[in-house]
Amino acid sequence: MKKTRAFLFALILLFIAAGPLHAIDIKALDDISVLMTRSAVHALLGSPDEVMDVGSGLKAEVYNLKNLEPMLGAGCIYENQLLIGQAFIFHGTMNEEAAERLKKHGFTIIEKKDAAFRLLGKDDDTGHPIIVHITNEKDTTVVMTFEKDFYDRQIKGQP
Repeated sequence: MKKTRAFLFALILLFIAAGPLHAIDIKALDDISVLMTRSAVHALLGSPDEVMDVGSGLKAEVYNLKNLEPMLGAGCIYENQLLIGQAFIFHGTMNEEAAERLKKHGFTIIEKKDAAFRLLGKDDDTGHPIIVHITNEKDTTVVMTFEKDFYDRQIKGQP
C-alpha cells in the first residue's frame, strides 16, 4: 500500500510542524465511523487543519489535536465523500499496547512483522469490518484504520 506509506509520512511531517490545534474531545473522535459522509465528520470534528491529496482520488483531512496526550493528531481519509480510513498519531512507542487493547475489543492479529501489526475487527459503532495497521515512526505510534472492502480493493490493485 504505497498510498498508505505516503499518507503516513505526510501525516508525521504535518504533526512535527504542528500548526493550529483543535480542542476535539475523545468522544467526538470515537463517534466517527467508517463510511460516514465528510459532512457528518465535519459536524463532529469541525474543519480540518490541512487537506491533502493522497493520490488515486483520495483526500485526507488532518486535525492537529491538543489536550489529548499522548495523541498528537488524527486524519480522515475519504473516497467519494465517504470516510474509508482514519489515522491516529501518538507520541511514544506503544504499538504492543495498542495491539493488545484492540485484541481485548475483539480484533484478531492477522500479521505481525517486526514491530508492526495488522489486525481485523469491526467498527464499534456500525459493526462494519475494518483493517487496522499499527506502526512506529520517529518516536510516534501510528494507528491507521481502513474500511475492509476498500482495503481489499487496494491490496488487489482494483479501482
